[in-house]
This record gives sequence, C-alpha cells and structure tokens, in this order.
Amino acid sequence: MGAGASGILTTTQLIAQAAVLSRDYKLRIQLFDHTGEPATGPAYGTPHECHILNMRAATMSMYSDRPDHFLDWIDSRIPQGSRPTSGDAYIPRAQYGGYLREQLRAAVEDAHRHGVEVEFVTARVTDCLPGAGKALVQCGDVVYSCDAAVLCSGDLPGKGLPELAGSPAYLPSAWQYDDIAGIPSTASVAVIGSSLTAVDVVVLLDALGHQGEIHCFSRLRSLPKVQGAPTPWKSQYVTEERVEELTAGGARQATLAEIAGLFRQEIELATGAPLDWEAALRSARRPVAETLPEDIRDAAEGRNRWYAALDATGHLAPRLWHRMDDAAKEVFLAKHASLWAMYRHSMPLPNAEKLWRLVRAGQLHAHTGLRAAVAHGGRHTLTCVEDGRKREFGADYVVNATGASPDITELDDPLIGNLRQAGRLRPHRHGGVDVDFETGRLIGLDGTASAPVYFVGPLTRGVHFYTNSVETLRTNSTATARSVLRDLG
Repeated sequence: MGAGASGILTTTQLIAQAAVLSRDYKLRIQLFDHTGEPATGPAYGTPHECHILNMRAATMSMYSDRPDHFLDWIDSRIPQGSRPTSGDAYIPRAQYGGYLREQLRAAVEDAHRHGVEVEFVTARVTDCLPGAGKALVQCGDVVYSCDAAVLCSGDLPGKGLPELAGSPAYLPSAWQYDDIAGIPSTASVAVIGSSLTAVDVVVLLDALGHQGEIHCFSRLRSLPKVQGAPTPWKSQYVTEERVEELTAGGARQATLAEIAGLFRQEIELATGAPLDWEAALRSARRPVAETLPEDIRDAAEGRNRWYAALDATGHLAPRLWHRMDDAAKEVFLAKHASLWAMYRHSMPLPNAEKLWRLVRAGQLHAHTGLRAAVAHGGRHTLTCVEDGRKREFGADYVVNATGASPDITELDDPLIGNLRQAGRLRPHRHGGVDVDFETGRLIGLDGTASAPVYFVGPLTRGVHFYTNSVETLRTNSTATARSVLRDLG
C-alpha cells in the first residue's frame, strides 16, 4: 500500500525473491496507490529541476549488489559520445523518480515471466482489518482480501502550526510546490525550519526568481553543514564488530556515552584532531553569514573529513539505534538530535553555493531561538530570542518546512488514524509506528505482531532511526519481503 520509494522497493524485492523460490501456489501482488502514478510523492514527485538529491548519484542504486546501477541508468539516457555522469553528481529528484518507475515496470515484466501476477489498484486505502489469518484491505466501500499486507506510507505532513491555520498566506507543508510558486516575487517569506526541507524551499524560491527577503527560523540551530568531497573512509571504531563487542552480542544495550565515544574516536581519527564539542555547539547558533562561507570552503577543499567519517556509518545507523537503551535514545532525541542532523544531514555543495549567493545579496537570513509565530491583519509576526535579546520579524507568507511529524497522532491520514484507533497499530515512544526490528511486522497496542501486516518506510523511525535514506529503505524492504514470503510458506 503506497507506490512511493518504499512501495516500489518492496514490490521489486517481492518479485525478485519470489522468482528464485519454488512455490506450489501462484503469487499475486496488488500495489495500491491513490494517485495512479508511482513515485510521485513529496520526495521524487517535485516537477522542479532545482530540487536535487541530497546524496551523490553513486550512492542511489536500488540494488545493493549493483552499486553502479543508477549511474548506468543515467548514462544510458544521455547522447552517445557524451561524458559519463560523475558518481559525485547530485541528480534532480524528478529524474530519480523516473528511475524508480522504470525499475518497477521492468520488475513487473520479469514477474510475468516467472508466473507472478502484479495488479495496480488506483484507490486510497483507508483501513487494514484482520480476518482469519488474513489482512482485509479497505478502500472506501470496497474490501480486498490478502494473505499479507505491507504498508508503505511515505513521509506524511503533520498538522502544522495551528496558530497560523487561519491565515490564507500560511502554507502548512513545504511540499505544496504550486502554492510556493504562487507567492508574489516581492513578498517577504518566513520559512519555519532549518533542515534540508527548508533548504529545498529556499532553492525553489530562488529558481522561481523570488526577489523578496527570505528568513529561515528554527528553535535550536541554523542551516545544515555542507557535504565534503567524496573521500572514501573505512570505519575503524563505529563498526558492527565493535558494537557487537560493546553490547555482548546484544545481551546488553549500549549507553549514549558509549556510542558517542565510538563516534568521537572515529571523527578524531578522520580529522586528525581532537573533537571540539563546544565549537560544534557554537557553530549551531553562529550567523549564517559567518559559517556558510567557511563550510563551503572546507567542503570544496576536502577539509571537513568529519563528513566522510559520519557518512561511512549510514548503513549501521539502524543497528546502532537498536542497540541503544531507551534512556540513551530519549536523551539523544531531546538534547542532541538537532545538532546531529545539522552535521549528518548536510546539504549538497551546489545548494550551499546558491544559498550563499542569497546571503551575500542580503536576501536570505537565518535565525535561531524561535519562540512564537502569529498571524494578524494579513501579516505574520515571528518572535525569536537570540543572545538573550528578543526580536520580532514580519513576513507576508509563512512556509512550514519542519517536514514530516514523528508523532503519528498528528497525522491527517485515514489509514494511520483507523489503525491507531482500533489498536492494530501502536505509536512508538521514539516516534512513528512500532514494528519488529528485523521483519517490519506491525506491532499492535497489545504489544504483539499477530496480524500479517508489515510496515516499510520513514514512519518506522522510532525503531530504525535513519529511515529516509535509500540504503535503509533498501535493507528494510529486502527483509520484509523475505519475511512475507517465508510466512506464506
């Protein structure tokens, strides 16, 4: 259910794994999506070329055993004799959506050759009910019976800022691309958030020729750091072996200090210098006019080796999170997650250079210490406390770029809402939905995973932590497909 990246990866994995199994029954896969067009969600459905992938092309293959597959796909579409695409390139996200759709079509053709039937159902799934060992997929008044169901809800926007809900110039989601394009070019715009989603909003406004001032607001930290040169790094401390040793093979859970210690050693080894934690904290609140040129220079010259060290641990992030105790997770989310995201989820250098041009022109500003945002008389006032001083800023338009909500009780989604109210889905204490770590099987309010229902996608963040990367989605969809086929016998 859902034909975004999660749904496509899961479907292709089901087809690929079923093709190598000898089965006495005929496998039938139904892919539900209300749009009727795969890979058109907020991530890859943008029509704007300025929205580029946040990771280099070399890291974006759908297939773990064919790391160059995406690069080869791109090169197969450029004119003969043209220079091959660099693995360091940041490709437009719409183009990656095309890649996902084509791989799905190819997988469906392969499925037919192996006797696997695939049906596309254009309908909005509103509920998933248990029924005598089966899952009953409800789409309005129509119910489909299946032996197993995999929910692949992508990022879903939350309820936004209720205090601004009545303002006609408030956009509750950064994914309202048409509405952003409709903002008058001379209007002043406030962007709530300072993550990669906020960067996307600024880059889009710039591409549309926006001339008014743009202010980014956040509570704790400024804009993301900048990705460094693609220097390879092999982890020495943050490794699966060290984590297994630290946790006695899973017999105990690690503390935050223990995991942080591994990262400190890794970063210090990569940079050749002691980790200056106080400098990192100060950097989070320094004016962007000071930090951005420094970050761009360090990235362009390959001096921010800390990024290579962090990037090399991406595949281990879910396992590290799984091995941490609950107290460690709660402290991390409350006190350190924002700073972690600032460094770990750094922006591509091309986007950083666009933002720096706007900063130099006096058009883009970033503020921390956001305390309130209110609407009155057709205008908006945003209040910040910076360096102990209270400051107020006015804006004609406000765009909420805080991204998807980790609290599923805030989501305006009928499927998630019905599952939660019926107790068939349990909110995870650290965000998103609760699932079995290894299989993705959905855990109900009673703490059991009895129904043949699975969940793959960003909403498993409380369990898997790092859930927006293709790498993690690829791993989770593979594991879930294996579990589904095994349970079907």
